[in-house]
Amino acid sequence: MNEMEMKARESHKKGNNCSASLAMAFADRLGMTENEAKKYVPAPRSIDGKCGGYLSVMAMLEKLGIDKTKEYEDMFLEKNGSLLCKELIAKRAGTGRTCNDIVGEAAAMLDSLL
Repeated sequence: MNEMEMKARESHKKGNNCSASLAMAFADRLGMTENEAKKYVPAPRSIDGKCGGYLSVMAMLEKLGIDKTKEYEDMFLEKNGSLLCKELIAKRAGTGRTCNDIVGEAAAMLDSLL
């Protein structure tokens, strides 16, 4: 587990939503405070019911001017099978996977793209 994954997971465990947890972990790279980063990214499910782990990373890639949104979407879909929060929750039933796992994996994916 890399540093960014640990930071995002810890923020999520402290009660921040998935989208905010990711943004807060990458705040320094965004040139923002954690509070500014948390407010910058879209809320989970706020765009077509999509997962905050997906929405947050897409917003951060755009903010950083990094044209890897398609690459990230492909990575996210390969790992999770859907972009939709409700489908991800349904898919993980009985698997032991949690939203915290998605947050950590999204952080590791973004870190690999930067």
